[in-house]
Amino acid sequence: MTSASYRVQVLIQLLEQHLIKHVIFSPGSRNAPLVIGFNSSSFFEKKVIVDERSAGFYALGIAQQTKKPAVICSTSGSATLNYAPSVAEAYYQKVPLIVITADRPPEWIDHGEGQSMRQQNIYSNYIEKSYQLPMLDHPDALWQTGVIINEAIQTAKTTSKPVHLNFPFREPLYKTVPQAEKEVRKIEYVGISKQISNDQFQILLKRWNKFQKKMIVCGSLNPDDELNNTISKLHQRQDVCILSESTSNIYGDHIISCIDRTLERIYGRPEFLPELVMTIGNSIISKKLKKLFRKYNPVEHWHIEDTNRAQDVFSSLTAFLPIEPKNFLKQLTSHVKDKKEENEFQKLWKKEDLIASKNHAIFEKSCIWSDLKAHYILQKYLNHNFIIQMGNSASVRYIQLFDTKKNLNYFGNRGISGIEGSTSTAIGSASVHSKTNILITGDLSFIYDQNGLWNNYIPNNLKLFVFNNQGGGIFKIISGPKNTPFLEEYFETKHELSLKSIAQTHHLNYHCAKNENEAEQIIPSILESNQFEIVEFFTGNVENEKILNDYFSVIKK
Repeated sequence: MTSASYRVQVLIQLLEQHLIKHVIFSPGSRNAPLVIGFNSSSFFEKKVIVDERSAGFYALGIAQQTKKPAVICSTSGSATLNYAPSVAEAYYQKVPLIVITADRPPEWIDHGEGQSMRQQNIYSNYIEKSYQLPMLDHPDALWQTGVIINEAIQTAKTTSKPVHLNFPFREPLYKTVPQAEKEVRKIEYVGISKQISNDQFQILLKRWNKFQKKMIVCGSLNPDDELNNTISKLHQRQDVCILSESTSNIYGDHIISCIDRTLERIYGRPEFLPELVMTIGNSIISKKLKKLFRKYNPVEHWHIEDTNRAQDVFSSLTAFLPIEPKNFLKQLTSHVKDKKEENEFQKLWKKEDLIASKNHAIFEKSCIWSDLKAHYILQKYLNHNFIIQMGNSASVRYIQLFDTKKNLNYFGNRGISGIEGSTSTAIGSASVHSKTNILITGDLSFIYDQNGLWNNYIPNNLKLFVFNNQGGGIFKIISGPKNTPFLEEYFETKHELSLKSIAQTHHLNYHCAKNENEAEQIIPSILESNQFEIVEFFTGNVENEKILNDYFSVIKK
């Protein structure tokens, strides 16, 4: 049995032929033909998540790990708006989603029909492309439907960004037929590899060689051993310094992976300022690094990323190479040679990084129970092949203070860095990956996305570590909010909500650590558990911002 809608039959067959199998529904009625159609095939892995906002981030977690588009499907009206945060995050994080929204017939929009609104191009500011499906089952309309769906799937795959299919339906919505009655034609898109011409490469190589102080900054990237090995070869040159963040998944003794920690020692000193900066990958977290290079612009800034536009993150961009970073870096490493003359640039950075690392270890011994101390303890036990999901605001910034580990894969919703969706994303990620997934997040983010726990698909290989400082602790750390009289009410969001009660509502395992000894006892058993676990580090009774300021004072010594 399948939907009597020929257009739905075309959609279902093409998604199956393109091997798009993960489909996340949210309940409704207008999308009934799609529900019936998807359930006619055993190929699809279907789940139902009530809250569309949570469903969108759940699908994002799936697509993030599988590197393939995931489908989200909703009814009409305000349900479509609830997808917006996850669609925007997927767009800027470069994660492929296929967003299918059911709609009323176009003639009834703005004429008082229930659950109707202007849905065409509803995500226009943060979608790679939007498509309006035809209303008719006429042969020409079915041909057009096939062309649109083939193009939408290919666009999501090649750009690694979300696309939107708005699908209007007239009643009857629940009419079925025994089997699909229309055949489809899959359009195969042949991929190509982007390369720089030899003439253009020689120009770039000449510019590269003329600088004595070069730096590679690694932004958000998927784990890639080949890229990591290629970058390590550039470390052999003493005029090249390599900086990475945890979300870059670039690691090694030759890498400075704690940017903020090291910058605390060298900020603005001219001998540390590069002449050429090369950025690879997507978003960069470190605000200190952005501030430094926006104030002290490098002579040249090259950005290498396979995308259609570059983010001029340091307001200094001089060249954009829209290709895979490892392809360009492999070409570069095969042509550059070690210079015979002495160059201290890399040694200067590594020396300060080493001192910062030693001071980091020294501070741990005197650090009292706090957000930072809990992070120290947790990091000791992250020694297996885990997938780390990071919440935004304070959580991701604390993690940047610790060395990136080879055995960990790091992810975070750093596209637009919103508070919402971290739990849902982690649950989606864990649902398609057998490794243990660990979400490290804050109390507000956890509370904000508690509907992420409202589903029947909570995976046992996921552990949530929630840092509860009873509010948005980041607003005491960053400059500005604490200097106003509005900190607690308008910025910090103080609360007395019980994380234990939230866990009990969803019948989930819960543990709490209120001091160092409890944390040391709880963490090892949680990481060995074969159940979904929530651990609350309660740090709301300490001055976390003062401890962090003391930490940076020690780092500077």
